[in-house]
Amino acid sequence: MDEIFKQALPVLQKLTAAGFEAYFVGGSVRDFLIGRKIADVDIATSAFPEEVKEIFPKSYDTGIEHGTVTVRENGTFYEITTFRTEGTYEDFRRPKEVTFIRSLTEDLRRRDFTMNAIAMDAAGRFIDPFRGKEAITAKQICAVGDPHERFHEDALRMMRAIRFVSQLDFQLDQATRQALQENKALLAHTAVERKTTEWVKLLQGKAVNKALKLLVDSGVEVYLPGLQGKQEALLQLATWHFSELQDELATWLLLAAAVKPESASQFLRAWKLSNKTIQVVSKAYERLMDYPEEWTATDLYYAGEQVLCLVGSAFEIMYAKDGVVNELLKQYGELPIHSRDELMADGRDLMAWTGKAPGKWLKITIEKLEKEIVQGRLSNTSDAIKRWVVDEESR
Repeated sequence: MDEIFKQALPVLQKLTAAGFEAYFVGGSVRDFLIGRKIADVDIATSAFPEEVKEIFPKSYDTGIEHGTVTVRENGTFYEITTFRTEGTYEDFRRPKEVTFIRSLTEDLRRRDFTMNAIAMDAAGRFIDPFRGKEAITAKQICAVGDPHERFHEDALRMMRAIRFVSQLDFQLDQATRQALQENKALLAHTAVERKTTEWVKLLQGKAVNKALKLLVDSGVEVYLPGLQGKQEALLQLATWHFSELQDELATWLLLAAAVKPESASQFLRAWKLSNKTIQVVSKAYERLMDYPEEWTATDLYYAGEQVLCLVGSAFEIMYAKDGVVNELLKQYGELPIHSRDELMADGRDLMAWTGKAPGKWLKITIEKLEKEIVQGRLSNTSDAIKRWVVDEESR
């Protein structure tokens, strides 16, 4: 048993000692069977929320309406969720009602894919009523029960299926794939923010190329922001040499580079990204689309370290060329200054030396000063800058 499970065993033991069933469930069990790193554990129990709270004095109602209580054990927080069934789904996301039950099998029946519907007890024994271990061995993603029903319950499960293809290098079984193709229009009802979360994870998986081809073959791109009619661009993206890219900004830059939108900022805004992400990626996109044969000192300075890293990373992936980032950062590191903050004079100095009041001239002068220093024509010392300013003023 993995160490992360061993640390959580006291939680299961307290629940079982009180006469209830308790198991590790979901992604942690799946990842344990696959051999992937486990981020955290989820615990399911036959104890109802109020019963859980009686057993664990230090508890928090983090999702009690859905049966989830967070408890603290040995300094670590664990989510414990009561076995439940779910009523009719009204918005292709949330059930109308949740009913707490005592049956593990019925709880597992409501889950999305068989590989996620496996439980493990405190002794390391698996409870697998839907043959999830068999699916893992076959590297298949199979819906629990009727895939049409699972996708109608939560349309995002279709994006999750494709994301798991990317992360695990699995493939959809025939029934699940057919249901995905027939129900993809339900994604129109799914919030963009939820699609965005899955999309980033998809692009960061080890089999992203396979996942992108599946996405296009299934026609899911029609229901993603700005990707309607962009099948060729996505297939081009699938040919690039990803290697489990973990930089989220770089994933958006690569997508924009493949799609080539008229406005990168508008395209990114449609995905409901933060203003900071839109600003940085849009700036990097402009530099990538106008990639210079040779970077001048001015190019490097106004790009900045973050944008240079993004542009270099994208260039390496798009053209299977190594060392671009290191070379750009090497050149950037050799600049005399890297930001306006490093100037050995500021606006107050300039006003004191010229005797002038604040005005538009100040911004223009500082910009000219930056260029002179970056291009190596002026030393970044207070005396040198003062002489240059006074000389400029006398012209």
